[in-house]
Formats: sequence, C-alpha cells, structure tokens
Amino acid sequence: MSVQPRRTQRERREATIGKLLDATIDCLVEHGYRDTSIGRICDRAGVSHGGLFRHFSSRVDLLATVTDEIGKRHIAQLQTLVVDLDPTEDMVDSMVRFFRKATREPVSAAWREVIVACRTDPGLREAVAPAVHRFEDAIMTVAQTLSGRPEGDREFGTLILSMLHMFDSEATTIVIFETDDVEAFRHDWAVQLLRSALARS
Repeated sequence: MSVQPRRTQRERREATIGKLLDATIDCLVEHGYRDTSIGRICDRAGVSHGGLFRHFSSRVDLLATVTDEIGKRHIAQLQTLVVDLDPTEDMVDSMVRFFRKATREPVSAAWREVIVACRTDPGLREAVAPAVHRFEDAIMTVAQTLSGRPEGDREFGTLILSMLHMFDSEATTIVIFETDDVEAFRHDWAVQLLRSALARS
C-alpha cells in the first residue's frame, strides 16, 4: 500500500484558503450577501471560526479576497478562450458568447452580490476596490493583445468592459423573465460593435 506524502504547511494553508473561498462563493450564490455569515461559511468549508480568522482578519477581508479570486477565474477563462480558439471560428462572435455565458455562471452571481453591497457599505467598498481595479486592468491587457493597439489606447478594452456590464445586468433580470428576441438583437449588436472597433485598429 502506497503512503501519501504529508502535505507541507504551505499546502495545508492553501487548501484551507481554497475551501473557504469556494464555500464563500457557494454561500453568496445560494443565500445572498446578507445571509453569507461567517458561521455559514465555516460550516460549508468544514473549517473552524479560528481557522478562518487565521487567514482572514474579518468577513470583509474574506469577501474582498473572494472578489479578487472570481476576477482571476474570469480572466483565466478569457485567456484560455483566446489561446484555444479554432482559427475557423469567428473570434468576435465567440467572445460575445463567452461574455454572456460567463455572466450567467453562478460565480458571477456571487460577484454581483458583493458589488451591489458595496453601494451602501463604505468599508466593503474600500476593501473590494483594488480587486475590481485589477480585474478591469486585466481586461484592458487582454483587449490590447486582441486589438493590437498600443497600451495607451483603451477603446477596445472599454467596449469589452461595457459589454460585461450589459450582460451582468441581463443576467440579473433573466431570473425574472426572458426576452429571446431582445437577447438575440443584443448579441448581434455587440458583435457588430466589437468587429467595427477591431477594424479601426
């Protein structure tokens, strides 16, 4: 019988943090921001309160880290899409489909729960702001690669961010009612807008 090597302290720490981040995302999705309590997160992660506070100074600190993690996951997915895209496929159409799909994933619902809560919580807003800035900067970097434009040109990146905001709003209202004709028009409009912007590069 093979003996599994003992994990290092760093590996154990990273595993615990990973459990807490995943549990927080799940709680935000299922229970919303208000009811995502430390107790509920710890129960979900199988980590004690003391274990949580060894890694995060407060609930706000944990939520800011979760927001950063969600942004990193979205950027990684976008980069994978760009790298793995079939040359025979329409890149712009695939990107727009990716944006819509990404905003409808549960993890994006968790992101929105935190962002909306920032409106009335100055402490949360201050803690989350760096993560949002990093996400938007990363979008700009990917956009520059796609458009071939110099670093100072932020037009294409701004268009991508605007579309993400649009699809975020759509993902919020889709739980109430669907408007297939409007969504189809919105997709075609977004494709045309991005394609036109790329043509000017």
